[in-house]
Amino acid sequence: MPRTALLLAATLAPAILSLLLGLTGTSLRTGRLDPLDWLWPGTAGIILGAILLTRAVRSGQGDRAEAAPARLRWPTVAALWVVVLLPPLCLIGLASVRLPWAGMIALAAGLALVGSLWALVAGRSRRVRLGSALALCAGAVLVANWAVPAMRKASQSATAGDRPSVALFSALPLHDVAMGAVHGLPAMQSIGLRSPLLRALDLHVALHPLDALNDQSLVGHEAVLLAQPRAMAPEELVALDRWVRAGGRAVVLADPLLLWPDPRPLVHPGRPPLTSLLDPLLAHWGVRLEAAEFSAQSHGDGHGGEASDRRSLASGALLQVAGASRFVVREPTAGCTPAEQGFLATCRLGRGQALLVADADWIDDRLWTLASQDADRALRTSDAPDVLAAWLRNEPLSTGTFTSWVKDEAALVRGLRFALAAALVLSLLLALVVRNPRYSQPMFRTNTGHNENIRKTEGISP
Repeated sequence: MPRTALLLAATLAPAILSLLLGLTGTSLRTGRLDPLDWLWPGTAGIILGAILLTRAVRSGQGDRAEAAPARLRWPTVAALWVVVLLPPLCLIGLASVRLPWAGMIALAAGLALVGSLWALVAGRSRRVRLGSALALCAGAVLVANWAVPAMRKASQSATAGDRPSVALFSALPLHDVAMGAVHGLPAMQSIGLRSPLLRALDLHVALHPLDALNDQSLVGHEAVLLAQPRAMAPEELVALDRWVRAGGRAVVLADPLLLWPDPRPLVHPGRPPLTSLLDPLLAHWGVRLEAAEFSAQSHGDGHGGEASDRRSLASGALLQVAGASRFVVREPTAGCTPAEQGFLATCRLGRGQALLVADADWIDDRLWTLASQDADRALRTSDAPDVLAAWLRNEPLSTGTFTSWVKDEAALVRGLRFALAAALVLSLLLALVVRNPRYSQPMFRTNTGHNENIRKTEGISP
């Protein structure tokens, strides 16, 4: 094999392997882009690239190569760092909803530390190098998969603070008998069931399900979550409107085309309404919910292939919606302001406010988590619990800068193509530089050979 091709393979293979292994962290499962997913693959890539590059250069030296371990030069280590680091950063930059700067900087700093440590032990014995390689890879795995998630969880728990009281009024199967019926459980076994969404919200708010809305049931609550409710009596609508105008805060999920999976017949009285029944209340507040466009691949008992849609908000949060539409302001003087292309609408009503959302499917567990319990945040596929908690607490949503989300499949493919091209170009440049004897020959213990030549020369009599 030509020397340039051998050097190219020695640098390109670790770069591509580390790039692809990083995708197996959370990106392909959940759509979340976490730069630290590339920490341990990048660590292994730098170490493997240094070993292969040293062997490739040695093979080109022929008889001049010695059996002693080679010493890596700092420019070569820096070049390996760039070759391994830049492709995943290119992928993240092109495929993410927003750039996770903190995570990208942490990845760059971590791989720089790995490269520096490996350069110090590259000239040691084989046992030292093997132990160092295992220690560095194990440390990268522990940092990325244990230390960083633990710090994030502790930080989020510390910022939760006091939990405001929130009234829940919904026909969706989120708890108790309704949830058990969806899962085919008898009524007696369904008592006490709570969906993962409610368990996630318990960290931020104190939820109190209500069977009816009136002046008495709304007393003492700071907010109301109205999620695709049943048909409400006129007195209930009046009580809710009066409570909001007196200073209350309402978050209303009004779905024009509910696609929530439910095995019960369409005429079952316990099923949530397939379309929003809040038109009288919305008209009184000066807005109209437009009908959703029905997809041929969507259906009433599940989420169809094209029914689900990834929607990123201005805050950088991501929701997976299904059958969503938009709000239209009927009376500009009513105090309602649409946002997110009409997906949201904020209404100032007296001393209170109402936040309207043109979809309710996005809080379905199937559209925001892969786990049956909210024990692992790494298994979330959207920011649904965090977004809803921030709205109920009336706080700005903080999505952080360590992770982001994939825009869509096309963006991921485009980013992967550019990342592979970057890996090829950088590996070729590094191979051409290392091929130059000025950079490759000093990697070996030439001082030993020089001293031997002096001794041989001094031993020759004139």
